[in-house]
Amino acid sequence: MIYVLAYPEFEPFCATRIDDFRAAHEPHRAKLVPPHITLVFGAQSAHAQVITDLALAVADQTQEFPVIFDEHAIEFDPFEQKHKIFLLCGDGAHQVTAMHKQLYEGDHRADLSAAHPFRPHMTIATYAERAQIECVDVADAGDLPLRGTLRALDIVRFSNGTLTSLKKIPFRR
Repeated sequence: MIYVLAYPEFEPFCATRIDDFRAAHEPHRAKLVPPHITLVFGAQSAHAQVITDLALAVADQTQEFPVIFDEHAIEFDPFEQKHKIFLLCGDGAHQVTAMHKQLYEGDHRADLSAAHPFRPHMTIATYAERAQIECVDVADAGDLPLRGTLRALDIVRFSNGTLTSLKKIPFRR
């Protein structure tokens, strides 16, 4: 499966708190991938070239920009059948949503679920049971708002439990 991710860059202290929080509350995913915003969700590998071309075009018309995570939400992910804590993107959400839409201008658009519209977010905790996730103190990840900067897109492949970066595409300067 092919994904397009954007990794917010945080101040070192903030990054450490987020990393530690994720290590405690989603250890498997924290080992697999740094904190990120997913822009393309699990497209078939056959779409890799189209997605790469779209990502190159998006990155070419995008300058680095700040993202501010100013709210959190507990949600059930029907695809993974898990409960998650999302940090929701306030400032920067419009740009992230625009990139998401542009990155789905290929045939892989058919894979989008109309029942689950895109909301710019970063997942920081994952649990099987809602009761477990309701005991998590989100403040341990840092006081909201958390501020980061997006500077690039990363096209990755997830296969056999491993995430491999295929191409990192910096935004234009």
